[in-house]
Amino acid sequence: MTTTDQPSRGELIARLNAAGRELSTAAVMFHSALAQLHGLSSTEEKAIDLLQRFGPLTARELGEHSGLAPASVTGLVDRLQRKGFARRIPNPADKRSVLIEAPEGPAEALAPHFEHFMSGMEELYARYSDAELATITGFLTAGAAVQHEATARLTAALPGSRPGGGEPVLTQSQKLTVQTAGHGVVALMAAADPGAFSSARAGMAAGKALSSATGLTGRVLAEKPKRLKLGGHSTADLADQVFPALTASVALLGDIDPGEAENFRSAIRVVVDAAMRTRNPASPAAIAMAAKIGDALDGA
Repeated sequence: MTTTDQPSRGELIARLNAAGRELSTAAVMFHSALAQLHGLSSTEEKAIDLLQRFGPLTARELGEHSGLAPASVTGLVDRLQRKGFARRIPNPADKRSVLIEAPEGPAEALAPHFEHFMSGMEELYARYSDAELATITGFLTAGAAVQHEATARLTAALPGSRPGGGEPVLTQSQKLTVQTAGHGVVALMAAADPGAFSSARAGMAAGKALSSATGLTGRVLAEKPKRLKLGGHSTADLADQVFPALTASVALLGDIDPGEAENFRSAIRVVVDAAMRTRNPASPAAIAMAAKIGDALDGA
């Protein structure tokens, strides 16, 4: 082939872009099919892959590896946990945060589907020299970094991102969870003692304490709650709303910022203490309710 028969650099780049698009489409279709077989989305399946490759990760680290915004990571982990493909565990290096890991059994169920694919890739690798494989590896690694940055840019404007590096933004659903937990604890402490006068005093003291919360927690609780409906026919009905919200609030705030999860815990404990101080002596019902709230915070 003469020099004039060689494709120009522009033509080579055009062919490379076309081949890259073909590879990207093939990868998306493969992982979509694999995910669908196990009741997952493509994003969920790739998150499991990250957890298998890197081991337990914090939500922040999972976001860094995936390029997803904090709120997207929170929802992603919640979905994986419900489906049994991920779980939150204590972080031995930082008691204020949690790690996310992929349980071995469910995650390993994906492995057999890769055997035929990887066999084909091994045959493909054999066509290239070590030097060529090193060049291809370098190109793919750099290309992944470029696409990772592009993903981060796309997710930067989503709820839960930090515009300009500022405070994370919660979705309305996440705000409602935190507000249900905060205002619900006030209602629970007021309802713990059936006496009308003592209930009113406890509710007022707890509400005042709630309004003193600071940070992201304080700003969310200070907003006028939208669609917040607390109550039911009994204290048990109210508790069924509040305790899951307490656990979920600690988890979602911890995923965004472990320090904010601890701030939330502190704010709720201040609310409980304020309500307890209005009763002298505190009734057995109030003591029991305070203990249950404390246990929920400690176990979250």
